[in-house]
Amino acid sequence: MNKIRLLSSFSLIAGAISAQHTIDLSKVSSPAVNYLQMGHSGPVGKEIRINNLYMEESGIPQLPVMGEIHYNRMDQRYWRDALLKMKASGIDIVATYCIWSLHEEFEGELSWEGHLNLRRFVELCKELDLKVHLRFGPYCNAEIKNGGLPDWIVENKNLKTRSNDPLYLEYTRRWYQAVYDQVKGLLWKDGGPIVALQLENEYVKEGMIVSHLLNLKKMAVQIGFDVPIYSMTHWMDSEYPKGEIVPYAGFYIEAPWTASGKNEIPTSNFEFFTYNRLSDNIGTDIIKIEGEVESLSGENNDSPFFTCEIGVGTTAFYHRRAVVPEEMAGENINLRLGCGANMMGYYMYTGGTNPVGKSSTYQSSGPRVSYDYQAPIREFGTLGTVMQETKKYNYFMNDFGTALAPAVAYLPTSNQDRNNLQWAVRLNESAGYLFCSNYLYKHTRKDYKNVQFTVKLKNETLRIPRKKVTVKGGTYFLWPFNQSLSDVLLKYSTTQPICSLAEGNNNTYFFFEDDLIPGEYFIDNKDIQDLKVKNGTFRKEKNGYFIDQLTPGKECTIEVTKNNGAIVRFVTLTEEESDHIWKGTIKGKEFVVISNSSLIYDNDKITLIDERPSTEAWIYKNGNFMLQTNRATPRNLQATVHQVTPMEKSQWIRPAKGNAVKRLFSLKTFSTIERAYLRYASINPVHCRLNGKDAESTKMKDYSRADITALLQKENNTVEFILPDGEDVIAEVEILLNNGERIVWNTDVTWLSSENNQPVITVSGGNTPSAFAPEEHLAVYEVKAPTAVCGEEETRMYISYKGDVANAYLNGHLTGDSFYDGTDWILSLNRLKESIEINPMVIRIDGLKSADAPIYFEKNVVPADCVIPTISDIRIKQEYRFDLKDE
Repeated sequence: MNKIRLLSSFSLIAGAISAQHTIDLSKVSSPAVNYLQMGHSGPVGKEIRINNLYMEESGIPQLPVMGEIHYNRMDQRYWRDALLKMKASGIDIVATYCIWSLHEEFEGELSWEGHLNLRRFVELCKELDLKVHLRFGPYCNAEIKNGGLPDWIVENKNLKTRSNDPLYLEYTRRWYQAVYDQVKGLLWKDGGPIVALQLENEYVKEGMIVSHLLNLKKMAVQIGFDVPIYSMTHWMDSEYPKGEIVPYAGFYIEAPWTASGKNEIPTSNFEFFTYNRLSDNIGTDIIKIEGEVESLSGENNDSPFFTCEIGVGTTAFYHRRAVVPEEMAGENINLRLGCGANMMGYYMYTGGTNPVGKSSTYQSSGPRVSYDYQAPIREFGTLGTVMQETKKYNYFMNDFGTALAPAVAYLPTSNQDRNNLQWAVRLNESAGYLFCSNYLYKHTRKDYKNVQFTVKLKNETLRIPRKKVTVKGGTYFLWPFNQSLSDVLLKYSTTQPICSLAEGNNNTYFFFEDDLIPGEYFIDNKDIQDLKVKNGTFRKEKNGYFIDQLTPGKECTIEVTKNNGAIVRFVTLTEEESDHIWKGTIKGKEFVVISNSSLIYDNDKITLIDERPSTEAWIYKNGNFMLQTNRATPRNLQATVHQVTPMEKSQWIRPAKGNAVKRLFSLKTFSTIERAYLRYASINPVHCRLNGKDAESTKMKDYSRADITALLQKENNTVEFILPDGEDVIAEVEILLNNGERIVWNTDVTWLSSENNQPVITVSGGNTPSAFAPEEHLAVYEVKAPTAVCGEEETRMYISYKGDVANAYLNGHLTGDSFYDGTDWILSLNRLKESIEINPMVIRIDGLKSADAPIYFEKNVVPADCVIPTISDIRIKQEYRFDLKDE
């Protein structure tokens, strides 16, 4: 009774009710918890169990943070570094696709070596204490050719893919068996890291979903896959095997596959708070409405709200080149948490590079090899801008997820009017979090003035904040209320929690003040001996302490001394500081660091990674941030860049006898020809034939060009020029294959006179064209890296260019590519070390064919500047690594 009176008094202090932003949760009840029948839960003391609301480990509710990385799209030498970066940024489950086509390009030729060594990758995850969620198809999508099904499966006329066709299921069984043979002994029940299996992907065939998925599960279990979680993606409003397989949701705000032309993507339903777990249709069967509150129906909810594809970045499609801001990532996470998500699965979390097959490249709609995804960890190990938002939400889920997971999401029905301020509450008993969103990707939202949220609970009414605020357009946040933090009751705060730090008996909680909303705290006075505030003011009131007028920063601290002498601190950082916070554990002790550098921890040491020769790290210990600086000798690395002109490696030739020259070229490849061009120059017109057929050419400024794609053939090709008497010719043939190879044939001394098969005469002194003709929309460069540029340190090349599509080749092999989007193109040199220090890299850039091309660019891109492609700058940057000193 006394407690109720005290809480009621607090409500009166907080101010008048604002009906505009009120939610009545005084009579709500949580859904019943029912456990799903999955596989083996794991060793004693580490059991993983799934109920209809959340995941438990050792009986404790969890809110897992899962990040996607594709081992088969990354040089295996960099797996460990990528996984350490994932772990350091708060990932605890690693999701990965086993892409069938990469392992078995040709039937019966399975490969598990090098970057395809699945077992080694899973073992490495175990070494780093990371769980694994295998997504092993057979169909994956993954923006890869055939969705990962091998060509020989797709082209087999005797079976029907992605169905219960017996022959298809037999091939699938063989694939599942091959995967199992690689990971045997590494399942969770065996003490390994594999906790979950995803069956198929995006399977929405009407009338077949349940039967096909159950067939796949039965097959996997019979083979030996006995795991705590079996999952499927559940994009559309469709059936799924309830109780047998957990449906996972996916939410992409920037979705290039839904757009066309230059228009912005329309606002979608899931950019607002909604119980929609699907990407298109509302799942009304799990929603109930009581009064003005929308909540989860306990009777019909049979699975937790887990996600596996929260898009915090985006892939590039040819027709859409969006560059996503960090706010899009933060808002997507914030919305999902506010709607009740209890597993945060990101796609992609770490970018990769498509390998090149013998017969073709593997891209679907994106670049042929680059799979950067603008992910938190980019293709070659740099941190994406979205990491700043993603990381602090990850830490929040790591440290506060046990309390958040059982908290049910409640949505005011006012959210259904999209013009209203969007907000939600997650509540467990009387404790919870308030989520607010006033952000739309690529669209504006108005400011909402005089905002105060009223949350009616069973025994009290909270009004947050005490002083009404303006929630500006572009704002999103989450605020805690009635949270017991180390036995100190935080009644509410208008700052956002990030993480916690335990130091012996003392604990520190880190928050940040965001979006121009002043920070307030109200702390209950129960069991408090003393309270001090630095860089803020406080008033002791009847029921507790009201703290405001904060100046956020590393020194903005509320220090609470409990009656038992233990200290609990609340540190309020600036938003910028929160973007650069890092948390982890070494030697059994937690640490918190603020640094603009990347950070990993391994082998009992903390390492900063930066492309600048000096770093700063603010290390938190015993109530204070202490600065540690590191400096190294700068390395000045310069690339040599040469702009290639047409036929510059060719020689002028003439026949020793007669009036014709020829050359037999062999084209031996598994691949087909993407496109091929013959360029030649002569003073007077000449006649060209390829394999006995005329090559029709177009005269350009300084040379002629013929598209010979249809004339080329595999194996032997004969190129022949018929010349006027005394005429010279210079030529090159450029061939681009569908497996990414680039081949150039030049006129030189190996050509023969057609009449007597004698070597031709080479002629010196002739001029070659000074540039590619504007009609070609083409630029080619040779880039030479400094000798011994690739040591142990990661070395990257940053290319500032304008154009449409750029490709990088070494020895004629495609090693990198880019769809121009206005940002620098980054290439790793270390991963090409065996070739880059010997051979120049050839960069071939195609320009836009028209400034009016129906391609979406960000506003900073001027399409007219991309018609004639150019490189404006190339920089080489090398990483510096500094181990923090344990002071």
